[in-house]
Amino acid sequence: MKLTPKGMRDIGPEDMFVREEVMGKIRAIFQSYGYRPLETPALEYLDTLRAKAGPEVDKQIFVIDGNEYGLRFDLTVPLARYAASADTPKPFKRYAIDVVWRREEPQRGRFREFYQADADIIGSASMRCEAELLSLARDVCLSFGFDKPKIMLNNRKILDGIASALGVEGEARGEVFRVLDKLDKIGEAEVGKLLREILGGKSDELLKIIRAGGDNNSRLALAEKYSIDGAKEVREILSMCDFEVEFDLFLVRGMGYYTGPVYEIKLSPDIGTVIAGGRYDDLLGVYGQPSPATGISVGIERLVTLITERGAKPKRTDSVVLVAAVKPEFYPDAVKAAARFRSEGIPCETDLNERALRKQLDYANALSIPYVAVIGAKELESGTVTLREMSSGKESQIPLAQALENLRRR
Repeated sequence: MKLTPKGMRDIGPEDMFVREEVMGKIRAIFQSYGYRPLETPALEYLDTLRAKAGPEVDKQIFVIDGNEYGLRFDLTVPLARYAASADTPKPFKRYAIDVVWRREEPQRGRFREFYQADADIIGSASMRCEAELLSLARDVCLSFGFDKPKIMLNNRKILDGIASALGVEGEARGEVFRVLDKLDKIGEAEVGKLLREILGGKSDELLKIIRAGGDNNSRLALAEKYSIDGAKEVREILSMCDFEVEFDLFLVRGMGYYTGPVYEIKLSPDIGTVIAGGRYDDLLGVYGQPSPATGISVGIERLVTLITERGAKPKRTDSVVLVAAVKPEFYPDAVKAAARFRSEGIPCETDLNERALRKQLDYANALSIPYVAVIGAKELESGTVTLREMSSGKESQIPLAQALENLRRR
């Protein structure tokens, strides 16, 4: 039997609990900022996907059914297609947490099939949007215990200005930007080598500019030489952020549709970017209705990898209690008791394998179910259950109503 396709994998229950917790926290943060959910199809027309993706992304599209359809490679293009034809109050603040596919070489924390969690704003050109998205992204980091995220900000207008000053135009400019975006993957030495192949002697001048040291203000003073508007937008965003943001001229973002501010958030020096995004004011126009737009994307896979590496004990089940029947004839009573637990919002299960009590306790231990409620002849006679705390082995024979109350309070 064949394994899963390259770059795709099965995700077992323990890992799924972590992922569901991650997505639940992110969803709650998106909602706390007023973003509304949107779901779009996994398949799009290839013309839709290729309209503004650029040649680098075009290679990553999984083509389906000849040359008509492709699997979405991000959640931004489907949003742009939807928003260009939908009549919604502006700004339209949408979030989506869903699967995307990219036909690229798998690596640590990166797969061909993976989840993204996106928050986007359609219909506002104000830099208030970028400040809100960076604040939202920071809240996501803090919610998972990463209290010192590295937040980096740049502006494609500044990069375009630098390219123009060096006489880099047309396809060469796109190639240069794609090479710069590979910094995390291949390192600065290899980036420099590739730039020299494209630009020759101009590559050293380009690297000298974007390597500019100093603080944000000194780098912004340099950036103003190439794009006053781009530098002004960066200053506006920084002025609205009451947390540390680094203006980084090396930051590009690879998608060809970015038009203004771009940003990345890193949580670990060895796993790459976890949250990223930027402004894409021209993208909706490609699909028929121009409108300013900006957004971020949280890489679920990389975030899960970082959380898992912290060594947190994985949850094995949502069940809080197993209702165990001492003998098979008591199983109908166990089912009734389990229904009572569930009606009170307490996740519960019963034994489906007709096992002896000892084996039922072993099963509860194997799944780390914290309590077992035992029902036998003495419990039925007295209208009680024997509630066993599995971690300590402590037991108490109490009325079912009291057991319900005890577990509600835990």
